[in-house]
Amino acid sequence: MKDEEKKPELHVVGEDENPITEIPDDSKDKRNDERKRKAARFLKKIDSSRVKNTARLSPVAYAVIIVLIFVFVYVIADLCSGGFLYTANGRFVSFLTKNSSQEFSVETNADTIYDFESYGNGFVMLTENGITYVKKSGNVSSSQQLTYSSPSLEINDDRVVVYDRGNNSYLLMRNENIYSQQKTDERIIDFALSSKDNYAIAVRDKNSKSVLYGMDAKGKVIFQWNCPHGYITDVVITSSGGKVAVTVLNAENAVLGSTVYVLDFEYDSAYAQFDYKNETVLGTKFITNKKIQVVTDKNVYLISGKDQKIVYEYGTADICFSDFGEKYSAVITKDYSHDDYYLLSLFSKTGKLKYSVPVNGKVRGLSVSDKSVSVLFADKTETYSKWGKLVGSAEEINHFDDIVLNGNYMYVLSADTVLRYPAYGSVSDSETVIEEETR
Repeated sequence: MKDEEKKPELHVVGEDENPITEIPDDSKDKRNDERKRKAARFLKKIDSSRVKNTARLSPVAYAVIIVLIFVFVYVIADLCSGGFLYTANGRFVSFLTKNSSQEFSVETNADTIYDFESYGNGFVMLTENGITYVKKSGNVSSSQQLTYSSPSLEINDDRVVVYDRGNNSYLLMRNENIYSQQKTDERIIDFALSSKDNYAIAVRDKNSKSVLYGMDAKGKVIFQWNCPHGYITDVVITSSGGKVAVTVLNAENAVLGSTVYVLDFEYDSAYAQFDYKNETVLGTKFITNKKIQVVTDKNVYLISGKDQKIVYEYGTADICFSDFGEKYSAVITKDYSHDDYYLLSLFSKTGKLKYSVPVNGKVRGLSVSDKSVSVLFADKTETYSKWGKLVGSAEEINHFDDIVLNGNYMYVLSADTVLRYPAYGSVSDSETVIEEETR
């Protein structure tokens, strides 16, 4: 007879026993061990998930996130907050961003502003306290204190020269940093700076005669040209620095006239000469290495090599303003037989007339960019496209003194404040071009 299988004994809870507390100890231990094992497996899964999620973000990803956070904070601060600017004279000036057509204002804190020009994406101011570079956001990029008695400014690309007209000091800057400070033996009349570091200086010697010096980047004289007669009033140079055009004011039989001489940096004599009898040359500009635009008080000329021609005649009108950009140039003329009748004329990069359009109101200034041209009035501005269409305007109660057009913005000098406006928008389409060349 086989042994009967031994069955596990069952514990029957008696009437006087607690069914919870009276569970045998070995059963409770087994259950506790099982709970601990489950809890350990759960915690292990959580730790593994954390490790995996952490491994997904590399150091590069963390760096990108930090940069994006900084950019976001900077943009918000730039658009929504005020701040302080530090200028060359050591004083703080305020700027304010506004949700209106006038986007911000910058106080100049200077009694005299000698020059106000486009630079980079903003502008540069030359005041009695020195030179200050301002970005389009309204923030001062850098400043340099100066003690010149009659400072003047010339810009070519990222290069700037500040010279003391009538004295003998000048400094050269590139990307807002001074790289050379020089002095001449004679009084400086005018200065022309190329984008290749060489430059030309017109001076007046001890005998009151005009002399032109061609200089290399280190300030060494390349050539000297003695003006044969008259007085040098203006000097321009090609961007490459290979050629120079010199304007001379002279008098013949008690009648004022002008002469433009063209020189090559390799020679000390002029290879071309253009006389303007009974005319005063107001400005010149190299539009190519061989072509020069000349604006006089009566006509606009185009010099090509050793030849020249008239490209625009004012007729009975008088010239009021002119400005030269990299691609375009413009003049404002006024016909005094009509009250407040001004004519804006724009010229292409080849020197040809693109259009003439009437502008209403007393004109106070003019600024040309690569895209358009802005006209300054006493209490408003108007911007015209390269085809002569009115594409922008701004009005302000303040009295306007000067204007700089740079990209999509115009910077307007009003008393001791610079205001920034969008160059385009808030316009009517009523203006029409009255003369235009074939596009």
